[in-house]
Amino acid sequence: MIFSSAFVPETGYFAPKFQVMQTIKFRVNNRDDAFFQALQKEVSTWLDKQKNGRYANILMLGKGVLFLSFFWGAYALILFGGFSSIVTILLYASMGVSGLLIAFNISHDACHDALTSSKLFNKVVYYLTFNPLGTDAYLWKLRHVHSHHPFPNVDHCDIDIDNNFLIRLSPNRPLLRHHRWQHVYGPFLYALYTLHWVFIKDWAYLFRKDLANLRDIKHPPGEVFGMIAAKAFYFFYLIVLPVGMGLHWATVLIGFLALHVVMSYFFLLTNIMNHHAQEADFPMRDEKGYLPGSWAQHQIATCVDFHPKSRVWNFFFGGFNSHAAHHLFPTVCHVHYVMLSEFIIDKAAAYGVAHKQMSWWAALLSHFRHLYDLGHIPLRSQTDQKSQEQYENHQVSGEQP
Repeated sequence: MIFSSAFVPETGYFAPKFQVMQTIKFRVNNRDDAFFQALQKEVSTWLDKQKNGRYANILMLGKGVLFLSFFWGAYALILFGGFSSIVTILLYASMGVSGLLIAFNISHDACHDALTSSKLFNKVVYYLTFNPLGTDAYLWKLRHVHSHHPFPNVDHCDIDIDNNFLIRLSPNRPLLRHHRWQHVYGPFLYALYTLHWVFIKDWAYLFRKDLANLRDIKHPPGEVFGMIAAKAFYFFYLIVLPVGMGLHWATVLIGFLALHVVMSYFFLLTNIMNHHAQEADFPMRDEKGYLPGSWAQHQIATCVDFHPKSRVWNFFFGGFNSHAAHHLFPTVCHVHYVMLSEFIIDKAAAYGVAHKQMSWWAALLSHFRHLYDLGHIPLRSQTDQKSQEQYENHQVSGEQP
């Protein structure tokens, strides 16, 4: 069946087409989930009383202007400030921080149509704030909304845990020999995350027909052209133009590298533990394709929150720290997540649903313990040698397992 794409027109030059690998079902229908029904009612009642409903408010506008000013202000200082090489490199690094704050707080909400009721406005804001970071907006939304969000932490359905030869993030993925050291080499690989995304991952995903649960993907020509143009602009404004205006090429390249190292660590060390920690569940389908519980129970079981009721963390991290709220209500602007998290925690306690929350530091340590555990725990299902060998052969050949 054709997977419905809600973020672009169904037909035309910018319309992607792809198929879902298979239908996945939940044991409990959301209509029969007393926890989610009660939660939805409370959340809906509260949002109805807000001036802009589920969408952004004046606080969102203010911090959006603030973070954009930090990013482009640092860039202007690089071009026209006449600073020393060290200061220039530090300005590049500051763009890594402010760029990620833009992605967390503006791009991500726009990606989920959570800024305003206008899908066109959301899309324009999303593309204009995400593409200048070097990562392709179209491809990330395809993966994030249609692969990760429906079935987080489900093998062959969540692209965030599939197709990762170097880091094993799920107990349902095969264990390879080098994974026993992933808790050691992982932090070093993390430094290259956004560089890999810009130079390799986007291009690899563009040419693959199958990605996790998505099959027979056909990218619209307009989006392919847009990605090439956006990448060209990215390298032009961050590397070519500064060198052309008189900055030393070595300073620019070191600054570009500093931007990505800072952005990579900032992103992963504040986001990867949302799903990849010891406390997160990695549900498995039974022989009939059913996942345990309801969709809502699945979302909350696979999420780990840190400081979900903190307005300070919400302000800077765009609600990524309130991940259960985001996965249960992805089209609600993150400025409402502090209150939504209150409702989730209360209702989860009342209905006996396990909600995981901890400090950021505890979540980070849990992630690295998770890496260590998965470097030593064998494949949870199908531990036969044939499955392991097939997986390794697929990785060597570059095919999808």
